[in-house]
Amino acid sequence: MTSFGERSMVMQNFLMILLEICLILELILLMARITGLSGKKKIITAMTVFVVSFILMGFLMNDHRYCLGESAYQPILRYPVSILIAMVIVLTLYLCWAIWREKRRYQHSLSYWSVNEAVDDVPCGVCFSDPLGRIVLCNTKMQELCRMMTGSYLQDYETLRKVMNDEPVSEGFFRLSSDSNVFYFPDASVWMFQEYHLQEPDFAGYLQTVAVNVSEIYYNSEKIRANNEELEILNRKLEEMYEKIGDKIREQETLALKMQVHDNFGRSLLSIRRILERKEKQDKMDKQLSTLKHQVYILTGSTVENMEELYEDTVKHAEELGISVQIIGSFPQHPAYRLLADRAIRECVTNCARHAHGSIVFVKIDKCADEYNIQITNDGDAPEQNAEEGGGLSALRKAVESEKCMMQISFAPEFCLVLKMPMTERMRFDGTGTDSRRSEDHAEVF
Repeated sequence: MTSFGERSMVMQNFLMILLEICLILELILLMARITGLSGKKKIITAMTVFVVSFILMGFLMNDHRYCLGESAYQPILRYPVSILIAMVIVLTLYLCWAIWREKRRYQHSLSYWSVNEAVDDVPCGVCFSDPLGRIVLCNTKMQELCRMMTGSYLQDYETLRKVMNDEPVSEGFFRLSSDSNVFYFPDASVWMFQEYHLQEPDFAGYLQTVAVNVSEIYYNSEKIRANNEELEILNRKLEEMYEKIGDKIREQETLALKMQVHDNFGRSLLSIRRILERKEKQDKMDKQLSTLKHQVYILTGSTVENMEELYEDTVKHAEELGISVQIIGSFPQHPAYRLLADRAIRECVTNCARHAHGSIVFVKIDKCADEYNIQITNDGDAPEQNAEEGGGLSALRKAVESEKCMMQISFAPEFCLVLKMPMTERMRFDGTGTDSRRSEDHAEVF
């Protein structure tokens, strides 16, 4: 069998080129095992194979130059060339398999480089620094943000901390809030920076800084704030409109009440005229006169001659509606106050039957040193939330205030109407000049 030096130049060149390829693959394998921390045994094996292949390449070069006629070189390899070719081919296949295996292991295992690549792929900025402020790990996004903040890439963490705590140095970059690390960047993005001290004992003093993109949250909050301002303006307009609508409704209710009283008043007068013309029975005349007196009471606020009959009529009217009126205390002696009290009881009776669906109206009258205090409640349902005064209560309030009295209404937790009537010198004595308090020796209970 012929040796390497006895083969043709083409065969020699082919074998040396194949061995050069093996040397390149061995160098790649060695670097992969060193950077991948594969272990000392695998690194030494790859280095040994590389050295042996390099020595073999030197022997081949020596025999090749001998074949070229250079007398300074003598043949070294006496082995058959077929064995050398088989060894180089096997070595090439082994190197390809080893490199593929190292690549697969690298893809399925964690290393410093894989961690760095993973940190670079996250959308937020991440930076780790040691107790001396030196950068241990900083991903691409954080470097980009630091370049926009400081004008240069991050080399020391104190530079970034100074920019976050002091006034910004880059144009178009500013802090959005004085009490938080939220910054507006020149590219119209908004980032929030947060610092965390690592709690593991081995990393005492290490600092983790994270930059999170909060642009969507910031701009959405700005839209919500603008919408809230528009809604607040709209609510004020609606409140003004509701107030105007309430006034309009009360005016319409008052007008309808006046028209009804006017019509009833006219019908009663016409009925009385027919009775007089036809000379009909007296009971018809009494009925029409009673109706007429009631309309005069509603229209003018005047009273009937007998106050007791007025309250009896109020109680009778309540009983017709299925309401029982329970009165504790003595009514004021002054006619105007008695009329106001009677009108308030009538209004509360009507509201109890119409809205509260109750059966009892409670009236408590307290006489103090300087005023009367009349409290009216019922046993019906509690008023609805945001309940307001209707036309009847508003008209009653105007009548009360016209007599220099005070009216208070509460709708929660239950309906309660309070009348406060001052006892002035004019109120304390009746028309005959006698003290009206002497006639109130005991409480009247109906």
